[in-house]
Amino acid sequence: MHYRWVVVGALVIIGAMSVALAGPITGFFIPVMHEDLGIALFYFGIAMSSRQLCFALVSPFLGRMIDRYGARGLLLLVGLFAGLLVVSLSLVTSGWHLVVIIGLLGIIGLQGAGGDLFGGVVLAKWFGPAERGRAMSIAFIGVPLGILVLSPTVQYGIDTVGWQTTWQILGAGGALLMLVAAALIRPSPMETRPLEDLPDPMADVSHWTREQALRSPTFWKLAVSFGILMFTISTVAMFRVPHFIDRGIDAQWVAIAFSVEAVISAIIAIPIGLLVERFAIHKLTAFGFSFAITMMLITIHTNTVTDVFLATATFGLGAASIVIMQNTIWPQYFGSLHIGAIRGVAMPVTLGFAVIGAPLAGWVRDTTGSFTSIWWATIALMVVAIGLILTTPQPAAPDA
Repeated sequence: MHYRWVVVGALVIIGAMSVALAGPITGFFIPVMHEDLGIALFYFGIAMSSRQLCFALVSPFLGRMIDRYGARGLLLLVGLFAGLLVVSLSLVTSGWHLVVIIGLLGIIGLQGAGGDLFGGVVLAKWFGPAERGRAMSIAFIGVPLGILVLSPTVQYGIDTVGWQTTWQILGAGGALLMLVAAALIRPSPMETRPLEDLPDPMADVSHWTREQALRSPTFWKLAVSFGILMFTISTVAMFRVPHFIDRGIDAQWVAIAFSVEAVISAIIAIPIGLLVERFAIHKLTAFGFSFAITMMLITIHTNTVTDVFLATATFGLGAASIVIMQNTIWPQYFGSLHIGAIRGVAMPVTLGFAVIGAPLAGWVRDTTGSFTSIWWATIALMVVAIGLILTTPQPAAPDA
């Protein structure tokens, strides 16, 4: 039972490396690759959507494989595969190269913004409801830690050694640390013992099968509401950096603001985990969604360095809230025995919304010169998502 905190530590490292291998750090490469290679922003949006589409296609199988075989072996393969792909980004010469390579990164199952099958599923099997919130919150710290370290480092690397060499360093270093962390993760008692023999703190009230979950309206309301959230995030996550630079903000200030965002996410994570263990999670999730609306409003009206810091700080608050709550609400509602299969089949629904967002935002920017119209549309959709979450309390036990 004490070893589970070693698992949490390993997932912190994996979360940090997911930023390098498949995460928001890509945004720092957009301006320089756009200028050097003439790649339209539309292609960066298509690349993000192709990654999400590939993840949507493999997630039902990946979720069931994690349930059946555990995460360690799969993560070892993921680390090697992702490292090679990130290194190959240094060889990109056209928009379609970018689309193919980043699309293949979707297969690894580490997407950020709650789209992480490995961390959520592994911790759901190692921790019961009494401690799951704080475990999820500690593991989440890896993502802001990665952003904190990598944002200024990547911008410095691009400025000094060039974007090609920086991609190579990210791929090799990220893969190495991912392999070390994956080696520390072993199967949980839930995967090796009968349910009746589990320690009491690991027990869930009920365990739904994938088929039972699919018959529940709760499953579909959660999937759609988080899908709207992913649509919103996909329109802004990759394009915040070029938007801020378009507004006359120096790229170094943007990198510093991203580091502050990461610090805020890390600081707020543990309190959020404790709140999740004490209050109705669907209401807390709706409150977390409201941060996304606030972030969009500030981002739209950004004109100064202070505005950038406010926008990124709000993004940090929202990201910490939403990722922790999404990874907690699914096992709390449906149990953890089959959570890999349930989350895996929910991902295509959720990511179906996200696939549309990034290329649509890139197309809007290329044709109108601004992201404003698409971001106002996402604000309206987030109001709908909040309504869906507020009307989705924990379901009763499944029918036999």
